[in-house]
Amino acid sequence: MRTATFNIPDDRDKLYEVIKYPAGEIQVRLTAGGIDACTNKTRYIISANPIPDIIELAQLKSALDGIRRWDDRVLELMYLPYARADRRFQPGDCYGLKVFGDLINALGFDTVYSFDIHSDVSYSFVSNLINLDPIHHYDQITPIIKNLGSKGLCLIAPDKGAKARYDLDTYGLPVITGGKVRKAKTGALSGFTIEPTIKKYKKGLIIDDICDGGGTFVGLAKEIHRVNPKIKLSLYVSHGIFSKGTPLPGIDNIYISDYSFKGKFHNQFEEVK
Repeated sequence: MRTATFNIPDDRDKLYEVIKYPAGEIQVRLTAGGIDACTNKTRYIISANPIPDIIELAQLKSALDGIRRWDDRVLELMYLPYARADRRFQPGDCYGLKVFGDLINALGFDTVYSFDIHSDVSYSFVSNLINLDPIHHYDQITPIIKNLGSKGLCLIAPDKGAKARYDLDTYGLPVITGGKVRKAKTGALSGFTIEPTIKKYKKGLIIDDICDGGGTFVGLAKEIHRVNPKIKLSLYVSHGIFSKGTPLPGIDNIYISDYSFKGKFHNQFEEVK
């Protein structure tokens, strides 16, 4: 299938332009290059990374839909926004994931691809969603294991959610599970735990989907080093936000996916492709 691809925001002012009016409204218009990119194509992909402006996304889709009738209209949201807002945390909260899903569904994409979604609840609210996971679709872990060396290495799921999310037994290495307590209202973390068998290993690779501020991994690393002071810890996350910056105390190496959230700190770390 012949495909035209439009990237938000990278193709802004190349394949399309955003016109902003004095009152604040915007208008998206395909450039001559954008119209030419659609020539003889039967499918389009809008790839948005990081979180797109929902009006820009909707208007770009409208502009493309105005060109012709397409056989397949695809949205790529490799970082799925609002997946962490998969419930009302306390009375008075909005339902962030449902609100976002309703907006995306209203646009009428035939397929929505995402990478390593945080919550399976996303399938209930985003229509035609396909999750590309970091083990079976894009094996992110094997290259890291080769780099670190498998001798004396264990894989670490920071909590039961991560353990359930990933098929870590695929790699034939010991899998250790941690734990934490998070307050629903404030998000504050406390009470980290790790299985005592961690003391047997020289190296550990922590695997999870998102690093935002990094508190989970810093707290877990501190507990791991309490049990095993000499272990060298590495971290793989599919989406590296790093909102509080880096380095992360107790973590020697950080790996992020090339399919991940491409924020301010994305290019500082070794990408797994």
